[in-house]
Amino acid sequence: MISQTEAYALRAMTCLAFRFPDYMTRDQLSQAAEVPHAYLPKIMLELNRTGLIRSQRGQNGGYALIPSPQEISLLDVIKSVKAGFQRELSQHRPDTSNEVRQLDEHLNHTFSLLETSLEQTSLADIFNKSKQPSTEVPDCV
Repeated sequence: MISQTEAYALRAMTCLAFRFPDYMTRDQLSQAAEVPHAYLPKIMLELNRTGLIRSQRGQNGGYALIPSPQEISLLDVIKSVKAGFQRELSQHRPDTSNEVRQLDEHLNHTFSLLETSLEQTSLADIFNKSKQPSTEVPDCV
């Protein structure tokens, strides 16, 4: 349901949300988000093109969020790295069985719920859930 690229983008953006408004270097972000070092720039380029992050070269450079974590939904991140994101509804032939139609209706409803949840969940929501009392310190901090 969520591609590896989308999962990597969500991980990277969550780590940047933890560090907002600070920058994370490519090395820091790759390690903290567990995204392959060579693949990270491809993902970050797409996120930069859609205005979710900025990149800065140099010793104090790296990647940082542009909008605040509260303003970025998980669906925004997925749409940024997946061209033409949209839920695909099943098209039926005239002779499609009732069972297949019912299954497709159920799947379409389920995907709609997932899409709504992703749209209503911000990066800050993920950050705030992780701030619950815990003895572990996230790698992104």
